[in-house]
Amino acid sequence: MKTPLKNNSEDEKSAHGFRFMQEIGIDMQEIQRRMDFVGFNKKDIQLLSEMQDFAQRYEEEIISTFYEHLLSVRETRILLKNQEAIDRLILSQKIYLMEIFQGNFNAAYFEQRLKTGAVHHRIGLKPKWYMEIYASYENHISTLISKAYKDEADRGLARDHAIRKIFRIDMILTLEYYMHSKDLEMTAKLNHNIQSIDDFTRMLSHDLKEPLRGIEAFSSFLLEDYPKLLDKQGKRYLNFLKESVTRMKTLIQDLLTLVSITQKGATLDQVNLNLLLEQVKDDLKFSIQQKKVVFVKNPPLPIVPCDAIQVTEIFKNLISNAIKFNTSSPPQIEVMAQEKGEFYLFSVKDNGIGIESAYQEQILRPFERLHHQGEYEGTGLGLAICKKVVEKVGGEIWLKSEKDIGSTFYFTLPKNNNY
Repeated sequence: MKTPLKNNSEDEKSAHGFRFMQEIGIDMQEIQRRMDFVGFNKKDIQLLSEMQDFAQRYEEEIISTFYEHLLSVRETRILLKNQEAIDRLILSQKIYLMEIFQGNFNAAYFEQRLKTGAVHHRIGLKPKWYMEIYASYENHISTLISKAYKDEADRGLARDHAIRKIFRIDMILTLEYYMHSKDLEMTAKLNHNIQSIDDFTRMLSHDLKEPLRGIEAFSSFLLEDYPKLLDKQGKRYLNFLKESVTRMKTLIQDLLTLVSITQKGATLDQVNLNLLLEQVKDDLKFSIQQKKVVFVKNPPLPIVPCDAIQVTEIFKNLISNAIKFNTSSPPQIEVMAQEKGEFYLFSVKDNGIGIESAYQEQILRPFERLHHQGEYEGTGLGLAICKKVVEKVGGEIWLKSEKDIGSTFYFTLPKNNNY
């Protein structure tokens, strides 16, 4: 690794205390890497250091031209509302100009470039205007260098190249902190919006469930307290009403689950999927026992970095569907796992009613059902929840199926989850 161009112990100690460099995770080694990339080296520093007389001679003209350009652009002109702001800007540009030709490219120098980006963000100077101003500034200095070194073209060209290199590094740093500030701003807004959505979702859930509880309760009261006043048709209507309430409550819960997965990040842990699968079987115990489901084989599943709650939703939905859409005697389900590069590939295979090829893509969409409500219960959101969970961590989900033979659902989860 090369030694930084200006790297003494005092600079390094100062760099660790600099707010802006720390905030975006840039140190002098990273700065050195960028210098190497544009070819800015000790020779360039020497060339710039030899131009102090040039800087003093043309300082006023350079700053004056820079200021005039600022005033020529409406977007920057409106930012210079008072003389105090103008004086500060002119002073900072003079200091910057002198720093370039002094050649002290240390941590303090680059911290100041990042600070400039922070100021641009604060006053609302957009990158496109900053880059245009920078280009004008650079081109004017280049013209003056050509003028000053007209009798020494090679020396002038070398100095022009040197100043353009450091300008590139400075401009990127300024833009980098500007964009970092915008990212922080957008993240704060996003977090606020997510919180607002969460609050709205909770409120909506409560407001929807409350009247449903009332409908369910009073339907039960009528069936229990007034059985003699209700004929067979009346009782059937009330039972149908109760079933509709149950479906609505399930639909609300599934919608909340889908929203939660969409809005919130995963809580990652090392999860033993063997234990998770046993818990899913226990949760579905009634359906498994009622239909006498047989689990074919039971190979060991891996320990995966994932959100246990969300992956439980995947297995529960896939196994529940394998039981529900199955008229075989007995229903058979096989859960498998294998390694595929950077992912684990899981499959849930059944001997159920199968799905025609024309409908295999649509069933992964929300509210897509291939059967009437009366044939099979459900909200049409189960597979959409699975798809959302898998894709959010960078995996995929798909299926292979043949009508009246069975279906196999496949999905992948990353071995090292960095999502």
